[in-house]
Amino acid sequence: MHRRNGLALTIFAFAAWSCSGTGGVGGGAGGGSLDSGLGGAVTGGTGGTSATGGTGGTLSTGGASATGGTSATGGTGGTSATGGTGGTSATGGTGGTSATGGTGGTSATGGTSSTGGSGGTLASGGTGGTSGSGATGGTAATGGTSGSGGTGGSTGGCISGASGTHAMRFRWAGNGPSSTAYVVYELNQLPDAATWKVGAYSQSIGYKPVFSDTFLGAGGLELSGTVFIDVDMSTVGLSSIKNVTLSIFGRSFNTTASGSFTWQTFKGIGASPAGGVSNSAPYQWYGANATAAFTPGDAGIKLRIKAGGPSGSLIVNRVEVCFDAT
Repeated sequence: MHRRNGLALTIFAFAAWSCSGTGGVGGGAGGGSLDSGLGGAVTGGTGGTSATGGTGGTLSTGGASATGGTSATGGTGGTSATGGTGGTSATGGTGGTSATGGTGGTSATGGTSSTGGSGGTLASGGTGGTSGSGATGGTAATGGTSGSGGTGGSTGGCISGASGTHAMRFRWAGNGPSSTAYVVYELNQLPDAATWKVGAYSQSIGYKPVFSDTFLGAGGLELSGTVFIDVDMSTVGLSSIKNVTLSIFGRSFNTTASGSFTWQTFKGIGASPAGGVSNSAPYQWYGANATAAFTPGDAGIKLRIKAGGPSGSLIVNRVEVCFDAT
């Protein structure tokens, strides 16, 4: 009986010597019957299992622990929570299960990790998920059927009010009242526009086109006296001409009388109704049928436009020739 009790005491003492609270090697500590151990050391025992660096022991704060495996702070060779080697560690054990940096174990940063450990399953920065931003290929709300641009009647590019399939249009511009007028080519839908040229000329020597009437309207070429407009153009590419409307946008440049305009080509001549162009502002479009002056397939058309009675003077802002042709 005494031997048995002595043997038990010896085992107990050996166990107490083997278990250290902080650094024993090979024994069991923290979870044994002593707080500081017999024959061991609280701060640096050898061969026991330590709560901060023990080897192979079982510790109450580093045994089966809620914070890092068998050890709470990291035994060597045992189960450590902070840096044990080969144990199960919560913060950095090697080969154990670590919460922050264990090597080879399951770690929060290096094993199964929530912060980015190597070899583990990361909680942050997942790969291959389905993104909610930037969806591609849906049905766009823009680009549907527009409400502008109704159908019914063909005007081609004609804006004077005439109906047709091909428009030729230019305007006169300047840099203020009494400045030199110059041509702005706006549109030519005829098949052959290679010879298109517009100019203002006069029988007077040294004539310069005058841009005028900027106080009552947009202004335009002053077409009066011996001044005329010449337009070089071509109907090559047209096989049939049904109708041609010649129109001017402007007004009669006379305070008491309305006006008109005349035209001629090598094929024919014509005139708008006398007094049909008002002398009041704002500017308006005035058109006349000029079909007889044009034939299809003519490469050398020279259209000449002059002011007509009764005023004999016009301000011409724009000129349009609208063809209904194929």
